[in-house]
This record gives sequence, structure tokens and C-alpha cells, in this order.
Amino acid sequence: MQKMSEKEKFTQMNKEAKMTWIIGFIVMAFWWVTGFGLYAVAPGAMILGIPAWMVVSCFGSWFLSIALVYWLVKNVFKDFDLTDEEGGNF
Repeated sequence: MQKMSEKEKFTQMNKEAKMTWIIGFIVMAFWWVTGFGLYAVAPGAMILGIPAWMVVSCFGSWFLSIALVYWLVKNVFKDFDLTDEEGGNF
């Protein structure tokens, strides 16, 4: 656990929140592009009897979100105490 000043804590929390929003938008954009884009390119394509656009957009966005959240936890999030120096809550 890292020792951080109050300003560093706020900066880190803002960084984590912004990156979480960015990843959310990336996953949503991937879902839209693969869903509607693949349907426009190959509307009749099937994977195991399911439309290809649905398989790629739904399962692909699920796997993409898992990978991006894993990256987020490993590279952006930091473990720090939310209590202040006097022992009270942040």
C-alpha cells in the first residue's frame, strides 16, 4: 500500500475514473462498430447458426472488456489508504 498525500490521492482517483470511462467508451464503440459494421458488410454471415455480427459484437466486447479491465487493474489502479493521517475516513 502506498503512502500518498491528499492531493496525490485525488489525482490518482481522477486518473482511475477517467481511464475507466475511456475503457467503457472503447468497449461501447467496439460493440457498435462490430455489430452494425459487420452486419452492413456481411448481413447473412453465420457462426454456429447465429448471425456473425451478434457473435463478434457480443462475445468480442465481453472478451475485450475483460482484457481492458485486467490492463486497467495492473497498470492504472494503485492500492492506497483512503484514511487521512489522523485516522479518520477520507
